[in-house]
Amino acid sequence: MSLRTAFTELFGVAHPIALAPMGGSAGGALAAAVANGGGLGPVGGGRGDPEWLERELVPERPEPHGVGLPHLSGQSNCSTSD
Repeated sequence: MSLRTAFTELFGVAHPIALAPMGGSAGGALAAAVANGGGLGPVGGGRGDPEWLERELVPERPEPHGVGLPHLSGQSNCSTSD
């Protein structure tokens, strides 16, 4: 049984579950397990190591998947208001 939400519709998953893409902890095996269970399984790419990402993002991975990268603005005070 699936729960339909805006999240499940947007990402095309069966369950509104997403793996937190923690660099070094959320590798390909964990991301695949989440995706195989009907959730969204992104790999944590925070370390920016291209060789590690290439190993973790194997073509046999289930869909949907992605890579979580940190956003570093270079500003000490980020604001959305002007």
